[in-house]
Amino acid sequence: MLHQDDPERRAAMEWLHGQEKALAEVFVQEGMRELPVDGSYLLWRQAQRRRLGKFRQGWMTMLAEAGWTGLGSRSLAYLRPDLLAEYDGEHEENAPGVAVTGRLTDVESVWWRCLRDDSHRWKTSINNRHVAGTGCPRCGRKGVSRREQEIFTALRRRLPALVSPGTAVRRTAPEGSKRRQRSWRVDMLLPGPSPVAVEYDGAYWHRDAAQRDLDKAADLAASGHHVIRIRELPLPTLTPNDIVCTADQPAEEIAEAVYETIVRLTGLPGCETLAEPGAPDATQLGLFDDTHETASADGSGAGRRPVAVLLTQMVREVHRGDVAADVALAQHLVWGLPLDAALMTVQQQVGGLRALASAVDLLIDQP
Repeated sequence: MLHQDDPERRAAMEWLHGQEKALAEVFVQEGMRELPVDGSYLLWRQAQRRRLGKFRQGWMTMLAEAGWTGLGSRSLAYLRPDLLAEYDGEHEENAPGVAVTGRLTDVESVWWRCLRDDSHRWKTSINNRHVAGTGCPRCGRKGVSRREQEIFTALRRRLPALVSPGTAVRRTAPEGSKRRQRSWRVDMLLPGPSPVAVEYDGAYWHRDAAQRDLDKAADLAASGHHVIRIRELPLPTLTPNDIVCTADQPAEEIAEAVYETIVRLTGLPGCETLAEPGAPDATQLGLFDDTHETASADGSGAGRRPVAVLLTQMVREVHRGDVAADVALAQHLVWGLPLDAALMTVQQQVGGLRALASAVDLLIDQP
């Protein structure tokens, strides 16, 4: 633990805390603009926490290069908060406190749960998850990579109607096959009059699959789909709509390129599937009806359904509490400060959510 009486080390601690607070504010503002309200919050938040872990590793590297030793933490909760979200704290075989005390080098297997499907549970070590990048084995068998999840999460901020995975009718059966033709599984699908199929081709898994990828793209195009393939270098392009990326290129940049290609192909930048980022979609909040609609003459947004407003606010409050708890937990892990601050943040957040939930109940119960 650091000797906080040392002025220079205290300055380093304050600098690190300043970085944490500044990034937390960025995350909160992102939530105000683009927080999903359709049930995909956990995946959205996981991508944000993955960025948090990368920033923290960068800060620690900078401090180490400046000569500061003994400053930092190698714990799962600090450097991989995205994995912390998947740690199964309720499993009887997982020892209490491992989520906070566990280190990235630990090789003892523990239980995890999938954010995409809560019924998916598996056992592996923290080291395997951090170094080898292993994920849910059941989703992995379906071809859902972490990279694909990141791009989908980023792209869905611009395209709320996007689904993953999607299905599309296969026009022709595989050559020589006597079985009934099945539907295609596509990595991401944007439904609509001009549906768009988006495929992510990782360099390793698609290195010998060019003909298969071409056949699938041709069949999808024949059934009326626009096809966009994201090709990871050194894979060559296959179709005019291919988007080339590198293995370490930010998912947000790739998603933006896909979005621009979709707008170019469909020619419908103003259609419903291309809703403004962050705007709650009433079809995603199917818990209420038009009886809660209010009039607004000035277009200020006062006409939005009160229940929808409160539900959106509840998700935002959850997010604000998550971000604040990450900062408080960092203070505990790095500087050895009591964990009471983090627990107090959670308690305050629960109180605020109870009040909002009561308000929602009152509105729903109105005749």
